[in-house]
Amino acid sequence: MLEWLTRQVRSRSTPSATGLAARLRDYPPYVAPHVGPPRRWTDAQAHQNLAHLMSHKPERLAGLARFLDPVGIDIRPALDGGPWEPTVQALHQWANAHWPALHDPRHASTAHWLASLRQGEDIVYSLLLDVALLLGELVVQRHPGFRWDLDLDPQNGRDDMTSYRRVVLLQGAPASSLPQVELDVEAVVVAHYQRPTSSVNWLRNEWAALVSDAVSGAYDPR
Repeated sequence: MLEWLTRQVRSRSTPSATGLAARLRDYPPYVAPHVGPPRRWTDAQAHQNLAHLMSHKPERLAGLARFLDPVGIDIRPALDGGPWEPTVQALHQWANAHWPALHDPRHASTAHWLASLRQGEDIVYSLLLDVALLLGELVVQRHPGFRWDLDLDPQNGRDDMTSYRRVVLLQGAPASSLPQVELDVEAVVVAHYQRPTSSVNWLRNEWAALVSDAVSGAYDPR
């Protein structure tokens, strides 16, 4: 069954998506103050990256909206408080159909992503970051307990977690006795790009599940 579904996924990923690759060459790159593997940053540098991303968030989302307009996906209503489900469903279906043509196995490893400059041959990672910003904003706007912040958990650093010193969604105060909930939204989006023809992408919308669980309070302290 899974082999058949995988063949169906590949058959739906047509060469017409190469037009997307051409458009992506003109996509605005996101240039962070500090790049390279996050483990090399200091906490202060990580905070500078967070502040920079938050200050440029409106323009990043506006650029993503303009990029998606020609394919018939309007993210503005969801960002303005409208129903988010149709937007995320359409965005996920678009990624299923067209991201396989963007996939470059030479640049798709987690190590390459974390060290990427998000421009030139790696411009796709600017797009992926913006999709993650969109999904995260849909959560933050609908659940006041979540915020954009940094994973500075020393244990995560010792465990070599990819989220360490990167921007993630956090729920819970650092000084609280309750554990903080961390959602690495960008990693979820990047994982889709890394395995664009996986049958799992057609069986389950991980992006919708992330937003739904967070907004519905599934991660709230009990």
